[in-house]
Amino acid sequence: MSSGTETIQLEISNGSSIDQNSPTMEMDQSNIGYCLVCNDLGSGYHYSAFSCEGCKGFFKRTVQKNLIYKCKDSGHCIINKFTRNSCQHCRFQRCLQVGMKRDAVREDRTPGGKHRHKRRRVENIIAENDDGGGGGGGGGGTSRNHDTLLERVISAAPDRLPKTEEIFAGEVKICNLTGNELLQCGYLELKYIIDWAKKVPGFRDLCITDQTALLKSSFMELSVLRLSYRSMGMDNVIKFAEGLLVPINYATNMGWGNELINASVEFSLCLKSIHLDHSEFCILNALVLTYPDASGVQDKQKVAAMQTRILDTLRRYVSKKYSSDLQRYGKMLLRLPALRTLSAKAAERFLSLTLEGSFHINELVSQMIS
Repeated sequence: MSSGTETIQLEISNGSSIDQNSPTMEMDQSNIGYCLVCNDLGSGYHYSAFSCEGCKGFFKRTVQKNLIYKCKDSGHCIINKFTRNSCQHCRFQRCLQVGMKRDAVREDRTPGGKHRHKRRRVENIIAENDDGGGGGGGGGGTSRNHDTLLERVISAAPDRLPKTEEIFAGEVKICNLTGNELLQCGYLELKYIIDWAKKVPGFRDLCITDQTALLKSSFMELSVLRLSYRSMGMDNVIKFAEGLLVPINYATNMGWGNELINASVEFSLCLKSIHLDHSEFCILNALVLTYPDASGVQDKQKVAAMQTRILDTLRRYVSKKYSSDLQRYGKMLLRLPALRTLSAKAAERFLSLTLEGSFHINELVSQMIS
């Protein structure tokens, strides 16, 4: 075998050969131990071909979900560790060309199977330690009822911050922090969001199915809202946890992607422009949670009634606290569509990163964003 780089010819599953001059097929034969798809550091044989974790995850998800990609170019994009995310079509074709087998993935596609119990994990976490508190959505429209609702929404503490000592052992150095390590803040944030939701008046009066549907629908919006609020007024940094201020360029370089970071920065500027106060922030969290048209909600009328009470509480609070600013209530509500749009982009990008293998998320977060 000659040293240096050789262009090789591989057979694909239908028996036809790939043009040996195709730019997608160039690989360094001296790089034993490197992914045959993108030439990144390999981790072993996956689906009959030596590959990295990223390409392994990409191939598995593509086959399991029967995803169809299109190449924006001629179908001969160069695939390496720097360009592999640019064209999913050519990346998948490369997976097939180097010998990855669809059949090797099919054993994971059996409905139910050994992972069936995981699908109920969100419901189980919501239901655990449910002592019946946090219910009672409140009735009527009296001033006292709204004051009580406001007090309970604030006491639920949606501004609770993850603490670095809960996540990391020892001192945290930003320069050594990885994107996957930063994800630990997100896991803890999710736990806080579930614990908080149980304290929102009326939430636990809903069936578990509706509680789960509302949390899954609002998880990314609540995450962006919280991240934006606690980063409000800070220049070029994101506050991921207590004592953990990460510069925007660091977060982007960790692989989080501009969509995820920009969503928080952009909405933080929106909140800053209206000088959102703490009480309004608490009410907005409850408002985002109680979206009656969320996918999977069964008792839409009950959720809508919850949201109406929260809207009334916000309106009364704003008219009393900011009586001279007649447009403030409307300004806040107009921020919510922007939050939904930004969060959808962030969720799409996050799913893309996990599909590509850039991030390895746990089962619970996967359920919440998929």
